[in-house]
Amino acid sequence: MIKSQTSDHPFIQQFRDVWSNPTLDDLMAPLREDVTLIQPLSAPLNGKQAARKAFRKILTRFPGLQGEVHGGLGNGEHVFVDWTMIVPIGRGEQRLPVIDKVTLIDGLVKERVAYFDPSPLFGPIARSPKTLGRHLLSAFR
Repeated sequence: MIKSQTSDHPFIQQFRDVWSNPTLDDLMAPLREDVTLIQPLSAPLNGKQAARKAFRKILTRFPGLQGEVHGGLGNGEHVFVDWTMIVPIGRGEQRLPVIDKVTLIDGLVKERVAYFDPSPLFGPIARSPKTLGRHLLSAFR
């Protein structure tokens, strides 16, 4: 049996720091060149260049995007992060609970699988002309 420690894994604090006010460079820093990122409604992203392009689109679509880390479990190369994605849309925000399963190699992310339901974003995006416009424009970048 593998013994896990809550919130003691250094990656959890790094994740907390990055998502408190994410920038493209900060989001890219913990990723390996051969990273794989998997999340709902998206094809897997393979490689740091694909991740950079996707994160740039996300930050363009949702300026002010943040995350609030509640805790996690980790032992060595396997880490689970429990957090809430805070997505600004129009004059409000949507809060999505997320669990990330992260595999590290030499302290860098080799694979991240995000578990969350993005459907609560659909209606608010459609009702916010500014957010919908950014969403549509970023699709062509």
